Amino acid sequence: MEQQGYMTPFRDTRYHRSHFRGIDVRTLDRHEKFNYIHSKLRNIIERRFGHLKERWHILEGVPFSRREKQAWIIISCFAMENYLWLRQYGDGSTYNPSEWVAMNTTTNTSELRELVSAAVWPA
Repeated sequence: MEQQGYMTPFRDTRYHRSHFRGIDVRTLDRHEKFNYIHSKLRNIIERRFGHLKERWHILEGVPFSRREKQAWIIISCFAMENYLWLRQYGDGSTYNPSEWVAMNTTTNTSELRELVSAAVWPA
């Protein structure tokens, strides 16, 4: 069962990065390529959370409170981290949210996963 806002990898298709070692990514089918990218991005996100926990100690054990408040604590830490990064490295430019972000707010995650997997598959 899929959770709202979380795009799961395709089932019954290899997923973990170790399963892709020594394999040419260009030879993967659509679902495998999506899972490969999903796995890589998940690894990056987990590392970012590790870095955030080092800086924002409140994330080591988010205080017991409503789930919504816990989510806002995490989002606030990411926002502060992004702000500090932009102050140090940013060039002051801004960008418009992509169509994918807008689509994610209105599209079922299973449908969105299919669209993303089609987008990364060569035509």
